[in-house]
Amino acid sequence: MNLLLTHYIDLDMTTVAGQLEHAISLGLDAAAERIAAERETTVTTVVERGMRVDRGVDALNGSELRLSGDGDLTELTVAVPWHSSDSGTSKLWAANRFAGAVVGSLRPVA
Repeated sequence: MNLLLTHYIDLDMTTVAGQLEHAISLGLDAAAERIAAERETTVTTVVERGMRVDRGVDALNGSELRLSGDGDLTELTVAVPWHSSDSGTSKLWAANRFAGAVVGSLRPVA
């Protein structure tokens, strides 16, 4: 099962894709700070239309970020693996902070 967080970004998909790896790193920094977790080196893998977080913050390892869109609007879906053992709110806080920070760091190309 996955926790899905979807954001719509007023940027074209090429711009978002070009900034995604850096945005993921910033998002992991923010999530680690939010839940006071250890921050490891970011390791990602390219997947179809996005990236997977292989390492960075334990609570978010295995998360996938997928892009879709047309023209100047991009949909970013963040899928965070969720297991029956995931109780409490720290993983939810980490996921929300991660997704928000990723989206917040994306900027138009000058």
